[in-house]
Amino acid sequence: MKRLLLYVHFNKFGQLSSHVEYQLTQMRPLFSTLVFISNSDLSGEDELTLQQAGLVDQVIRRENVGFDFAAWRDGMSSIGFEELKSYDSVTLMNDTCFGPLWDLKDLFERFEQDEAVDFWGMTNFRANAQFKEHIQSYYLSFSQRTVQSDAFQNFWTSVQNFTNVQDVIDNYETRVTTNLLDAGFRYKTVYNTVNEDTTGMLHPDFSYYNPTAILKEKVPFIKVKTIDANQHITPYILQAIDEQTNYPVELIVSHMSKINYPDFKYLLGRKYLKIASSSYSGLKKVAVHLHVFYVDLLQEFLLTFENFDFNFDLFITTDKDEKVAEIEKILKENRRVAQIVVTGNIGRDVLPMLKLKEYLQNYNIVGHFHTKKSKEADFWAGESWRKELIEMLVKPANNILANMESQEDLGLVIADIPTFFRYNKIVDAYNEHLIAPIMNELWENMGMTKQIDFNNLHTFVMSYGTYVWFTYDALRPLFDLNLTDDDVPSEPLPQNSILHAIERLLVYIAWDRQYDFRISKNPTDLTPFIDNKLLNERGDALPHTYVNFDHLGGIKGALKYIIIGPLRAMKYIIFRLKSKKK
Repeated sequence: MKRLLLYVHFNKFGQLSSHVEYQLTQMRPLFSTLVFISNSDLSGEDELTLQQAGLVDQVIRRENVGFDFAAWRDGMSSIGFEELKSYDSVTLMNDTCFGPLWDLKDLFERFEQDEAVDFWGMTNFRANAQFKEHIQSYYLSFSQRTVQSDAFQNFWTSVQNFTNVQDVIDNYETRVTTNLLDAGFRYKTVYNTVNEDTTGMLHPDFSYYNPTAILKEKVPFIKVKTIDANQHITPYILQAIDEQTNYPVELIVSHMSKINYPDFKYLLGRKYLKIASSSYSGLKKVAVHLHVFYVDLLQEFLLTFENFDFNFDLFITTDKDEKVAEIEKILKENRRVAQIVVTGNIGRDVLPMLKLKEYLQNYNIVGHFHTKKSKEADFWAGESWRKELIEMLVKPANNILANMESQEDLGLVIADIPTFFRYNKIVDAYNEHLIAPIMNELWENMGMTKQIDFNNLHTFVMSYGTYVWFTYDALRPLFDLNLTDDDVPSEPLPQNSILHAIERLLVYIAWDRQYDFRISKNPTDLTPFIDNKLLNERGDALPHTYVNFDHLGGIKGALKYIIIGPLRAMKYIIFRLKSKKK
């Protein structure tokens, strides 16, 4: 069969998503000719990738004027309407869906052999007060007899460059079906929704509002918007796709992480780091940065580094010249070579790392760690935290690097939440909101391209303790800020400082750079009942934790602690009284 596919691509960030490459790979064998029409920026590198893989025969670049219908029109014009008549079928599709979840070959054979089918699609939309019954336009396939008709050609040559999406829907999406029906042609769909029960649905659009039906009826494609629109059940949708199909669910996770926020709840369950399918090759340049404030803890890290199966360059920063000789002695005893840099006592572990920009920018992958203690409560807030972070990010380094090598878009690996923060409600939305303005300011200063207002987020997925593995490119904007000692408050550090903001920003910086992140699982098992009890305490309950005001701004911090709580209570009381009067 001589088949033509006109495939429309659009990505608001100018990227070629991995799910698109997969889609074209799976569909390519079905078509003699595949024309790729990009309505958004497409890099020369991406175009070359498509052509070298043999996935496309022609690439058309155009502005997103007239949207998909104008793009399909231009694709037909490029081929020529006389040439179109020579194809056994012409298929129109866009990249607004994931799939194919199931093999399409059988569908083509079924509909092509059915004499009652002149054109077909995946799903249809029932008639209502606004629209007549029609095939939804994310997938349309027309037989040769239909393509050769005047009705078909007259429709497509009349398509205009509407600037309003609703105009496209009103004039083209619905009428491509009705015009052909009026001309005597007949259609079928993989899933005919016209007479299906719509109880509980907000709108009778099964492709958008009823993903469970889409899967049950084995529709090969599921809409991208459906994933976001049904977040409350999306984890189960992904599980069903995993269990019922061979489709790589990670393609959905990757794409949704890039076009929307990367930390939606339905995505996080899929963000755990897995065992890599192959070992790390050792081909990338790796640096490890260890900030050594507590020299007595250096030995613990060096012993763990011995388990690394890869070569790396070690950079050690410390706060005082006096510590250098002691560090050198321990290094010599462990037969370890390191570059030692004295960075001062400003900025804890974060600023020393940023001050190593001259060195670290020459490496592909960087691991960042530091000697962690807590003066006021070292065992439960210091030692336990440090040991768990080592278990999550230092000991499994071989697997982490293997994953980062095999997944080109994996730019960041962070630790799961340490157990201390699950037993105690320390990180809460009220305090996180106080850090958000600093995060917004840094975001603007870094010149980030994606739009985000951290004031609108309740809490953040963050690198606790800033222990992290990253590709340098993923965090390049942070290094390019060239922060100095003057940008960071002196010790004792205020509760909501620029350092706390950076700790929370890393995942989002990588996201802006088109990188995804993964979470290294905490090996300490805690039942979710702990989280349930912690997060569902009555409003008058406060965390029973020790507060050291030396680390919260001293006297000033203590006064704030005393004043802010009562002020919030008064604001609430006034608000409730005003509400009752209304």
